[in-house]
Amino acid sequence: MRVDQSQEDSSVGPNISTKRDLASLCEVEDSVTGAIIRSTFAYVDDQGVAWFGQAHGIRKYDIDVGDLIRLLKRVPDEEVYPLKSASTAIETKLLPRMLLEEAEVLQYLTQHHHQNLIRFHGCVVNRGRITGIALDKYKVFLRYRFEDVPHDLDINACMEGIRAGVKHLHSHGLAHNDLNPMNIALDSDDNPIIFDLGSCKRFGEELLSGGTPGWVDEDYTISAQRNDELAMDKIEAWLVAEKGQRIRA
Repeated sequence: MRVDQSQEDSSVGPNISTKRDLASLCEVEDSVTGAIIRSTFAYVDDQGVAWFGQAHGIRKYDIDVGDLIRLLKRVPDEEVYPLKSASTAIETKLLPRMLLEEAEVLQYLTQHHHQNLIRFHGCVVNRGRITGIALDKYKVFLRYRFEDVPHDLDINACMEGIRAGVKHLHSHGLAHNDLNPMNIALDSDDNPIIFDLGSCKRFGEELLSGGTPGWVDEDYTISAQRNDELAMDKIEAWLVAEKGQRIRA
C-alpha cells in the first residue's frame, strides 16, 4: 500500500509558528551534574522534508520560535528515508532502515489485526522515498491522559487492553521493545491503542533501537518478550501513582 504526495521539493525554510509544530523537542543533560548540555529539536514539513537543530547550553523552555527557524537545518532525504524499492545494505542506512522495518511490521499486522494495535493504511511516498507511514490518528496519549481528559481513567481496563495488544504481538513471535505512555494512544472510549513499532522485531533479533530511559530496567539489544513485560509493569505503576497524585491534589 502506498499514498503518493506531491513530488515538489521544499525550497523554503521550516514553516513553524509554535513549538507544537515540532516532531520532537528534547534536552541532553550531564549525567553527573544535571547541567544542560544542549536542546535538540526536529521538524517535518508537509512534503515530508526533515529538519534538525540543536541549541547548546539552552533549556528547551527558553527556546523561542525565532531560535527554531534559525537553527533548524534540512536533513538530506537519504539520511532519514528509505528508497521506495531499496534492495541493498548501502541503500538502507540506520534511520531509513528503521522506517522501512516499521512499515514491514505494520504491513504484516494488517493481515493479523488486533483492536489494541494501531491500524496501518500504507506508506507516504515523496521524491521516490518512503517519507511517512499512514496510520489512524488519535488525539489523546496515555502520557497526558490525566491532563487532557477530565473524567476518571479505569486503570485495570486500560492495562487489560495494553496486555491484550502485547499478547497478540507475542503470539506472532514479535516484541514491541519500546512500550511507554507516549507510544500508547486512547480512543474516545479510553481503549488503548499501541503504536510506534519502530523497535518491534521477532524474538531473538538484534535491535537497532529499543527502550526509552525511565521505562526499562537496563539497556538491551535483543528483542524479547521480557522487555515488554517489564515495561507494562512500569506503565501500570506509573498510572497508579499519577492517579493517586491527582486524587490527593
